[in-house]
Amino acid sequence: MKLFESLPRSSFWFYVLAFGLALAVRLIRLDAWPLTEEEARWAMQAFEMVQGLRPEIGAHPGYVLFTALAFFVFQASEFTARLAPAVFGAALVIAPALFQDRLGEKPALVLAFLLALDPGFLAISRLAGSPVLAVSALVLAWGAWRNGFIPAAGILAGLALLGGPQIWPGLLGLAISAGLFHRFFAPGMNERPLRRAEATRALLYTVGTILTVGTLFLLSPGSLSGLIQSLSAYLSGWFNFDDTLFAEPGAFVPASRLLIALGVYAFPALLLAVITLVRGILQRDALTLGLGIWFGVALILALANPARQVFDLAWPLLPLLALAALEAARHLRPAEGNVWETASMMAFTLSLLFFVGSNFSGLALNTLTVEQTQIRLLLLLAGLVMLIVSIFLVAYGWSAPVAVQGSIWGGLVILLVWHLSTAMAAGGLRAIPTAEMWPPGLPVRYSHALTEQLREVERWKWQPAQPLTITVSGVESAALRWALRDWKPDFTFAATLTETPDVLITPVQQESPALAESYRGQDFIWRTQTFWDELQPTDWLRWIFRHQTTEGQEALILWVRNDLFPDSQP
Repeated sequence: MKLFESLPRSSFWFYVLAFGLALAVRLIRLDAWPLTEEEARWAMQAFEMVQGLRPEIGAHPGYVLFTALAFFVFQASEFTARLAPAVFGAALVIAPALFQDRLGEKPALVLAFLLALDPGFLAISRLAGSPVLAVSALVLAWGAWRNGFIPAAGILAGLALLGGPQIWPGLLGLAISAGLFHRFFAPGMNERPLRRAEATRALLYTVGTILTVGTLFLLSPGSLSGLIQSLSAYLSGWFNFDDTLFAEPGAFVPASRLLIALGVYAFPALLLAVITLVRGILQRDALTLGLGIWFGVALILALANPARQVFDLAWPLLPLLALAALEAARHLRPAEGNVWETASMMAFTLSLLFFVGSNFSGLALNTLTVEQTQIRLLLLLAGLVMLIVSIFLVAYGWSAPVAVQGSIWGGLVILLVWHLSTAMAAGGLRAIPTAEMWPPGLPVRYSHALTEQLREVERWKWQPAQPLTITVSGVESAALRWALRDWKPDFTFAATLTETPDVLITPVQQESPALAESYRGQDFIWRTQTFWDELQPTDWLRWIFRHQTTEGQEALILWVRNDLFPDSQP
């Protein structure tokens, strides 16, 4: 509360608005799409814990425990499986308020809204087992410490250590960045002196949080092993680099994909950050240099890790967005001169940029003849030349501040549109599923259709009081275990079945005439995979605009015993 009391009243309500916006976009349609294979793996641990099965807690103890609690209070669903990351992701927008003495009041507010709507953070905040728990808790712990909120810093540090493997690259990147900055730019500079009494007090709160929250108030003491497993999981990505580590599709991604994701999803932030860095290097600005070093170190750590995933960009995104906020805040000021003249220049800039963008999208989304392509390119080039000439003419014959500020405002609006568009796609908020780089593991598009079909079979059953007996043969899928959790299916890899369950699910390759005698089968698409490394330049252009591309599909067969159908019953 002391933090909010120190904020200006207007800033306080802006932070409330940013948090409300962040929470809304993270919770809306949170259960619209089924869990991916990787998400289901962590959600099943929480579900088994609620069922009293005492599963071995993996490298994400914080997520598993919070989600198990959500399952117990509400029910197991896609929404509750993703609830904890959504809340922690929304809480991250409070962090800029803890650093506003360094960033400045206006850049901190801009950063809060950027974090609320950033495509990357929105995407990972809507993933079960997400690294956002570690990222958010650690940044908030750092901010609480530097503002003197020692108990809060200790509690948040404990939550960060429970947040999963992403805590370790975060700590490593911050340590290396701080060392480089103090060595070359600000030797002996410390934000807050380290006092033994405060450190001891914070440590006690950290240990207390781990022993209480990390064991679900001693109900699951075995969860403490997750702390070691999170460190082991991170180190194994560096030192156990062999073929078995990457046996499953999606186990790692090439470094080029992280760079592509950064260039597409964070294009507006990159553009603004580069401008800030150039200005900061020329002026030897300590804040800009520090953020630039942090971004570089965090990006190198993400790219160098052999077991990299796209969501490893979470740590580089933090300083990148901070640099972008510094630049954007410089231009959020009253127009110099006539407001209406500046607004007119902004509108003119917007119209030309929309014209250029529409021609570029036409090139990317349509198959054109050589003549049509040349016309589009000429129109695109003409629009850019007209914009540049217009800026110079307005500056020379009318007002330089009006020309510069109006054109910058128009450009910022275009960047905002791009930012929102990619955020809606990355967060899964569009009406149809899109191909995104952020989720690990293989997506499962049609899980809901499978469960609806099974519930319909239950209604057909002559003895509906008896639950369906389901056997899954020859398929290992965490997402399938999650989808069938209410029926408690049997999973087997036996060559022959000794029983005749109500429902049998097999790969397409196991289709046999013997099954067709007692069952009626229907194939359905289960998992999909985007072959990113095989996309051609034209495919990439189409994906940039539509976030859709050709996907490989894995099919299964749903077999239902003949006597369960209405036409076979008396």
